[in-house]
Amino acid sequence: MKSRLVFLLLLGVFLSSGWTALAQPPVREQLVYSLTSFNGSTYSKSFAPQSEDTIYLIANTNSIVNPRKTIVYYWPITRRYMAGFSTLNEAVPGKLEILQGGKVIATLEEQKYVLYYPEGYFSEKTIMYLNEEADAAHERYKKAMDEFNAKLKEYYEAMRKYREDLNKFFEEVRRRREAGETGPLDIPIPKEPSPPEFVNFYVSEPATGFVVNLPPGHYEIRVRLEDGTILEGSEKKLVVFTSRRKGGIGYEIIPGNRWTKRENCDDPSWIIHAVGKNELYFNPFTQEEYNELYHNKLQDPQNIGRIERWKWVHVDPVKDATLLFGRGKEVLKTVTRAPYFVKQIPGPELGYEIVDYDEDLKKRGYKPTFESYKVILGPELPKVDYTIQTVASENQMPLPKSERTIRLLRKAYSMYLYPLAFLPLAVGAGIVIARRARIET
Repeated sequence: MKSRLVFLLLLGVFLSSGWTALAQPPVREQLVYSLTSFNGSTYSKSFAPQSEDTIYLIANTNSIVNPRKTIVYYWPITRRYMAGFSTLNEAVPGKLEILQGGKVIATLEEQKYVLYYPEGYFSEKTIMYLNEEADAAHERYKKAMDEFNAKLKEYYEAMRKYREDLNKFFEEVRRRREAGETGPLDIPIPKEPSPPEFVNFYVSEPATGFVVNLPPGHYEIRVRLEDGTILEGSEKKLVVFTSRRKGGIGYEIIPGNRWTKRENCDDPSWIIHAVGKNELYFNPFTQEEYNELYHNKLQDPQNIGRIERWKWVHVDPVKDATLLFGRGKEVLKTVTRAPYFVKQIPGPELGYEIVDYDEDLKKRGYKPTFESYKVILGPELPKVDYTIQTVASENQMPLPKSERTIRLLRKAYSMYLYPLAFLPLAVGAGIVIARRARIET
């Protein structure tokens, strides 16, 4: 009995270790290209594993292409190769050669670079600085952070003194009340100090890499080592592309009841549909149109896309403008850009509420969650088509291709849509029954 129990225990340990080994994907060291690519508006980071033979970049802009040795494993759940840069991130000594038509047209050496985020780490725009400009930008950021830390230290000291003075104030009030004093007490109330403003920009740590800036075309890249040989596995194709069309305005739309589910309305022919009461927050952008496959592969070489399709990419946010909400040629409301704050609603549902950013929130140290143009579509509006259009603040001229149609839908007769949805099934069932009856006769 004991031997059988020991056997079952050993069998369980063996099977569990076997399943664990099967669950863990194979890990191997691999040469990859770490990429910091300009995507039309900002910089995105990705990597090209050995499974991808082509790298895609936007023309006439600086992008970073870095050959690195790292740990790579295949993750079946997402069907993607993952890189373990935190485990191994080894630089490859050598130079990057760019070829076109089989001839070397450029040999690149590594350069120092930083990424500058003018409105903080989550800026919609990012700028790359190289060499001396990179050092200068990082020094400005370090100086600003040192000044902030010094002010923060002073603020903590002031808060400590404020708490002491506040305790003395309450103690003095209590003492005088116990002594029989009535009426207003002539005691100065300590003033709470304000925290310092955080640094409103961010600069990444200086790094080195190969800066690639090429006109549109098809190229090849490879790494030539210090001994003059070509690094095995470093040869890849390089597609450098540009936008097909520029100009026009695209919109990012934030629904008030689904703040995290943002939608885009980029093509002027698209219609915005709304039902019931809606609070819509519009963010206009200038935009450019890129090949879908090329741009998807630019952001991540393992992405997919269709080469025959095109996509709009938001480039620059439009801030110095106003939004006109109207019906036909009549302007119903002029909307200006305003800050808003997303407030978490306590409770098990974990909801949220979008409120106006006011002085009270500012005094409490909160910053706006986002800025936008707010349009309220109330139930009192007639269920007809409306329009929005962005106009420049300086001359009130409409921006090109910025007009969109908003269509308010009726809910009164929505129940009749369900029978229509089942109508094809009913017709199909009727045809099948008729055919079977014909066959049987």
